[in-house]
Amino acid sequence: MMIKRYTLIILPVILMLSACAGTSMPPSASTRPMDEVPTQVTLASGDRQYGFRNGCVIVLEPKRAVVKTEGRTCVLHHRDIALLYASGD
Repeated sequence: MMIKRYTLIILPVILMLSACAGTSMPPSASTRPMDEVPTQVTLASGDRQYGFRNGCVIVLEPKRAVVKTEGRTCVLHHRDIALLYASGD
């Protein structure tokens, strides 16, 4: 009779612990797309071009952090990242 009581108490605890162990951890900071560092190229006209892994290319004016052109594959955070890097130049 005592074995059944302990089994009824311990079994839910074991199941809950095994369910918690199966959960995945959140992605590390290095895998977040908004943390990507773009490649920067200064064009012959003086414009600054920022390229991203997904093919997004953003071109900014030479002196100001103003977007001149933006590729179709760009997402909002790509523009933000390019503007942040340009404002530091």
